Amino acid sequence: MRRLLAILVLGLLSGTVLNGQDAVFSQFYASPMQLNPAFTGVSVAPRITTNYRSQHTSYPSAYQTFAASLELPVNGSPSSFGLRMLTDSQLEGLYRNTQVALVYAHDIQLNSDWHARIGLSGGLLTSRIDFGGLIFGDVIDPSAGIDGVTEEQLENISKTSADLGSGVLFYGKNVYGGFSIEHLNRPDEGLLALDNNLYAGRPQRFSVHTGAQFDVKRFSNPRRPAYVTPNLLYTRQAGFQQLNMGAYFGYGTFALGGWYRHAFGNPDGFIGTVSFRKDVLKVGISYDAVISGLRAVPGGLGPTFEMSVAIDFGDSREVQRKRHADRYNDCMGMFR
Repeated sequence: MRRLLAILVLGLLSGTVLNGQDAVFSQFYASPMQLNPAFTGVSVAPRITTNYRSQHTSYPSAYQTFAASLELPVNGSPSSFGLRMLTDSQLEGLYRNTQVALVYAHDIQLNSDWHARIGLSGGLLTSRIDFGGLIFGDVIDPSAGIDGVTEEQLENISKTSADLGSGVLFYGKNVYGGFSIEHLNRPDEGLLALDNNLYAGRPQRFSVHTGAQFDVKRFSNPRRPAYVTPNLLYTRQAGFQQLNMGAYFGYGTFALGGWYRHAFGNPDGFIGTVSFRKDVLKVGISYDAVISGLRAVPGGLGPTFEMSVAIDFGDSREVQRKRHADRYNDCMGMFR
C-alpha cells in the first residue's frame, strides 16, 4: 500500500499543483504557541506542552502530527521566550515536514484593564522525501508490473528554509482576541526540479481567534471552580478556510468541550474533548467525527484523535499561593 500511494506524493511535492498546508490542532487551546507566538509565556512559570494528532485513522497512510513547546517567562519582566517544534508526516513517513522555531513575546499594559502581547517567531522549515519509496510512471509496465530504475531525479532529498511568523494578542478581564500570520517569508519547500521558479513557497497561514471565560457562580466554590469558555478560531491558508466554534465547560479538575468545524465549502466535523488537571499536570483527549461528504469514502476515513499533555509549573500549589488569584477567573484560563 505504501508503494502504491507513494505515486500520489508527487502532486504534493510539485509546487505547480498543490501547496503545503499546516496542521491545525482540534485542541488549539492546548497548543497555544502553535496557534499564535503571542501566547508564549501566558503562564507565570515555565511550561512544557506536547500534542499528538492522528488524522482519519481508517485511511491508509494518513497524517500523523507531533508538536512540542517550551515556554520560559522572565520573572519581573514583560518578556517571555519559547521554543516550539512540529513534525508532520504522511504515507507512513515517506514525506515529512519539520518546523523548529525560537519564539519571543512581549506584554504591553495598555491601561488598567487591557493588555497587548506581541509575539515573533523565527526558525527553520525542513521538507524531506524518502526517494527509495517512490514509484514513478516510467518503471510501471502494464504487463510486467513494476520493473526497472526510474530516470526521474529529485533536486533535493530534503530542503531547509528560514521560516518567520508573528502575532498579536489582546486581553482584559474575561475576554481575549488576537491574530497571527505564519510563514511570513513563504519558505521554499519544493523538492522537485520541475518547479521552474513557479513555486512561491509555503502559503502564509492567517488565524483569528477570540473568546471569553465566565464563572458559573451557582456551581463554583474555592475548591471546585466552575467556568464556561466560549471561543472561536478562523484559519485561512491558500484556498483552504476553517472555522471552529464551540465552548469548554470546566468543573474542578475536569473539563468537557464541544466544537463544530466548518470548511466553508462543506461542514467538516464535530469535535468532543475531555481534559483532566491535577497540580502541574494537564491531559486532554479529543475525538473528531467526520460529517462531510468524505464520510462516504469507500472504507471510511475514520475519526481523528488527539492527545495533549502539559506540565505547567505555574499551576503548582506554591506558585498559586504566591499569586493570590483564582486562575479560573481569567480570560485565557483555557490556554493554561
